[in-house]
Amino acid sequence: MSSWLADFTVEALAGVVGVFVGVWLALIVDRRRQEREETRADEIRDEQFKRARHTVLGSVVKNSNEASRLRGRVDNRNASELIHTELEVSVWSAVQAQFMEACHDIDERVRFAQFFDAVRNLQSFFDFHRDLLLSIAGAIDESDPELAQILNDANQRLKELSDELRLTGVLLITDYGEPVHKRLLGLKEYAA
Repeated sequence: MSSWLADFTVEALAGVVGVFVGVWLALIVDRRRQEREETRADEIRDEQFKRARHTVLGSVVKNSNEASRLRGRVDNRNASELIHTELEVSVWSAVQAQFMEACHDIDERVRFAQFFDAVRNLQSFFDFHRDLLLSIAGAIDESDPELAQILNDANQRLKELSDELRLTGVLLITDYGEPVHKRLLGLKEYAA
């Protein structure tokens, strides 16, 4: 083989090896860059989830306390007094998509969704209760036991729904809440 052909072969092989090594190194650098970007994106999503969870837990505390207050109002009011509610679902509506996307625990997602469905149900029943009171206002007396029984049944259902919501909220705060949420809900911290 001539020296020219040998030089050409060596240079061609060196060029091919150099291209392959260069492409290989470029792929490694790009893969590491992508891994760093993915790690950073995961950190941002985790931080957003923590903020969303904190906000949602604040709403759980507010709704649980409101359910407790409403439960007490059912027993401590005049027969024709309307009960006004301050249940809150707007926070959940605002962060629900972000929360559901970022939450990797399916049980947690289900429990929070069930809680806020219960809030909506309780609000709907309070609206029904208010409408019931308005429609039978002035008609409740000792001589109409059927209307009195309807109102007693509605009052009992309000208490049950309020108790269920309060208990569900306490369980959520116990499982997922931060110390501030537990304090706001009146739960005692037990040292391990």
